[in-house]
Order: sequence, then structure tokens, then C-alpha cells
Amino acid sequence: MRLAGFILLLGLICNSATATTIDEKIKEAEDYLRIDPSRSLAILNAIPHIHAMTNAQQVRWHIAAMRAAVPTGNNKLLIDSLEVVFHHHKHPYFIDKLVSITSGTGIWLRKHDYLQDAQLSFECSYKHAINDRQRLTLTNSLALLARQLNDLEKAKALYVKAKKMARLADRKNLLAIIENNQGMIALEEGNITLAEQHFRVALAGYQNVDKRSGQISAGVNLLFVFVIQQQWINFQRLYRPTETLAQAFPNTAKQSLLLWLNTRFKHMQGDPLNEQEKTMLLSAYEQLDDERIRALVAQHLAGAMDVELPKSVAPKPVRFNRPWFEKVKQCDW
Repeated sequence: MRLAGFILLLGLICNSATATTIDEKIKEAEDYLRIDPSRSLAILNAIPHIHAMTNAQQVRWHIAAMRAAVPTGNNKLLIDSLEVVFHHHKHPYFIDKLVSITSGTGIWLRKHDYLQDAQLSFECSYKHAINDRQRLTLTNSLALLARQLNDLEKAKALYVKAKKMARLADRKNLLAIIENNQGMIALEEGNITLAEQHFRVALAGYQNVDKRSGQISAGVNLLFVFVIQQQWINFQRLYRPTETLAQAFPNTAKQSLLLWLNTRFKHMQGDPLNEQEKTMLLSAYEQLDDERIRALVAQHLAGAMDVELPKSVAPKPVRFNRPWFEKVKQCDW
């Protein structure tokens, strides 16, 4: 009996130690989310037997995975984790992180052209936001969605509002995001000089807060305007550090756009494209995760290199109909 009791006690101690280790690993992953989300993913993926975790640990693991999936462009992980966490929609940790979850839902929906449903998700997030920091982030998300809906005037107005809020709150990270997004609108409107100004401010802002995903985004966008303006010295200075960051950061869309930009740079230096390079560019074009970016590539890069792109078909408005999304539509927690 004493031996059996000892074994039982030893098992309980081991289980407790394992649980503590898992909690510590998830906490470590959460700590890296802001500065290096790819490191967060590596830590999370190194935790064994995810399905054997407690419900609380599973919810926490998948919410951390969602938050890391957004800046790394891992859309499959984002939707897979959403599927899991919505099975636990009554769990206290789910309720505590509701704004992050519904916001992540909106981001995935926007990226997959479920634009009406993305609007519902962001509005639900805004309804349950508990502080100005969350409301500011969601105002930026709503502006980004307005741009995708071709309502540029609404997007611009929301960015102006968000920028005022960010300055009052001294949110340097959000200010950099807003500048980057304002630069994209200027680029689409053909105001290349203004776009460059926004992207320069965004890049400096991201560097100031050491946000690598932002540095890649603003860096790639700034490289784009350098190519359009044929500022080759500026391009060469910025390309290498941006490429180095991008290669260490698993975002296929950014890496694909970099390939287009560098190929155009070499093309302008007199290097003709061979068929293999054109094939690589077409493959990279398919990896771009934004129709508006594809349109800019078609407008400014492809034609100049005599690369024939597949005809773009405007996506038809579609609705998202997975059962768990009804909870987001109701938005009653």
C-alpha cells in the first residue's frame, strides 16, 4: 500500500511539474509575440502533446498561435486555431481574450475576401473593447477594411482619427502601422512622393520599437517606391537589411514581393529575364496575399519586364458560414 501510495504521489508530482513546464513555455511564447512572433511559433510548436493539455492550456496555446500567425502570414494556423478556441467559447480565458479572438477572426476573413463578415467581426471586437488601446487597434483594422472595400475616403478619415488617438496615447507601434497603411493608400492613388514620406516614417517608427515584422513591411513598401522612382542607390542600401530580416521571418508573401522588386532592380541594370526567372515570378505572384498588392505589381513591375500575368478576376462577395461564426454574428458574451 505504501508503495502504491508513493507511486501515485510521484505521478501527481510529475503531472504537476509537466503542467508547470507547459505553462512556462506558453508564457515564454507570449512574451515574444510583440518583438519576434516567429520565435513564439517555434516555442509553441516545440511543446509536445498539445491535445493532452488542459482546456485552459489549449485555449491559451491557440490564442498565442493566432496572435503569432497574423504577423507571420500563417493564415492556415490562424483559422485552425480559431476552430479550436471557439469550441471553448464559454471558458473564462476565452472571454478574457474575446477582443483578440474576434479581431483575429476579422483579419482572417478580410484576407480571404469575406469582407462583410470581417466587418461584423471587427464591430463585435469594438463593442467588447475595454480600453482605448484596443479601440485604437480596431479603428486601424476598420480603416484597413474600408480600403479593401474601395472606400478610400472612409479609410483616410479613420486613419486620421486613429493617428490622433495614437499620438495622445503615445502608441509608437500603432503610429508606425498607421503611417504604413496611409502610405499604401497614397501609393494606390499614385501619389508616390507622399507614399515615400509615410513609409519612411513607418520604417523609423518600427525600428524605434524594434518590431521586426513592421520593419519588413515598411521596408518592402519603401523598396517598392524606390523601384517606381528608380532610386537605385536608396534601393541598394535598404534591400540587403530588409531581405535579411525577411529571410529570417516566415512570411511568404513578403518574400515573394521582395523577389519581384529585386528582379526588377536587376532588370533595370541590364540583366535580361530568362524563362526560368519568369516562371519564378509567376509563382511568387500567386504567393502574394493581397489583391491590391497584385494590382500594384501588375501596374508597376510586370509590364516593364514583359511578364504576362494571369487575368485577375474580381472575387464575388461571399459569406462565411461555419457554425461557430454564428456566435460572432450574435456578439453576445
